[in-house]
Amino acid sequence: MTKYLIVKKYIDEMDYFSLLSGGAPDDEFDSESQEISDKITDAHTVQDIASVIADVFNRTFNNNVAASFFADCAGKIYADLHVQR
Repeated sequence: MTKYLIVKKYIDEMDYFSLLSGGAPDDEFDSESQEISDKITDAHTVQDIASVIADVFNRTFNNNVAASFFADCAGKIYADLHVQR
């Protein structure tokens, strides 16, 4: 599975603001998933990934949510990326 597909899987699962479960199209978070995927590397920690997710979502949705909010999602992304080796 590509890095983008791993990121998309967990970003969609997180379903920020319950947009997907509320009827938004399946591609609702595709641009955010792509940006996150482009910014993270194997060298990033879970905390680094959570910070990237927070930066992208805070900018996109004009919020100020702490990176810790995204820690669970980031941990899943980190784990899958490191299993893929």
